[in-house]
Amino acid sequence: MRPTSDQEVSGMKVEVLESDRVYTLTEVCRICQIDENGVQKLVDYGVVVYEPSDEARFRQSQLDRLLRARRLQEDLELNHAGVALALDLLDTIARLKRDIALLKR
Repeated sequence: MRPTSDQEVSGMKVEVLESDRVYTLTEVCRICQIDENGVQKLVDYGVVVYEPSDEARFRQSQLDRLLRARRLQEDLELNHAGVALALDLLDTIARLKRDIALLKR
């Protein structure tokens, strides 16, 4: 497995992650700067899912979703239900844009 790397973006240090990697709950908490209870609440609201095993494991797509959720919580001060709704609406918009692009071809 290749290591991650750190980069500077807009004055912020960001961790560049592998697209096919699976992350443990501990790694997700560290990367997202959120505690296990916060992750569990987002799981409970359907914001993310994880691969059940001895320890919860999250795919890169779920980690990306958690990072978006975290930004929504911080920037817009949304609660967990609000984050779930916002992400659902953003997913719907993205899907509709893809559908429109296909229809235009």
